[in-house]
Amino acid sequence: MRKIIVLGCLIGASFFVACQQNTEAEESSVQKEQSKELEMYEESELALLMREMYEDNLVLKTQIENGEIPESFPEDFYNIHTAIASKGMISDTAAFNVYAEQYLVNMKKITEATDKKQAKIAYNEMVMTCASCHQIYCQGPLPKIRKMKIKIDE
Repeated sequence: MRKIIVLGCLIGASFFVACQQNTEAEESSVQKEQSKELEMYEESELALLMREMYEDNLVLKTQIENGEIPESFPEDFYNIHTAIASKGMISDTAAFNVYAEQYLVNMKKITEATDKKQAKIAYNEMVMTCASCHQIYCQGPLPKIRKMKIKIDE
């Protein structure tokens, strides 16, 4: 009889210990999830620059559609080569730099345009350069980029 009582106590204690360990594991997992939620996403220099470029280029689009040809573009745009990208976003910096340089060339073409149609064409070339690069590196903004194009009246 004593053996049965001891055996019963051991089985009961093992359930208690097993449940206690499970609870500790669950608490640990909940704490890990909460700490992940508290981590703030910080945008990279390049992401911030590209958001600025997007906003500035929407203003530029309106100017061109109104027949205004800008004489310059923000100097910050030249930082596209040196701005630090999000970790793991750009694996081939040589290819990225080719797109970045083409973007700057297209921006210069906009300022060098002699008429509204030429400015629209140069602007659309700039937009297509952005879309081509984002097709490779970061597809998220592609729908917004494609909407930036200007219709060219013949």
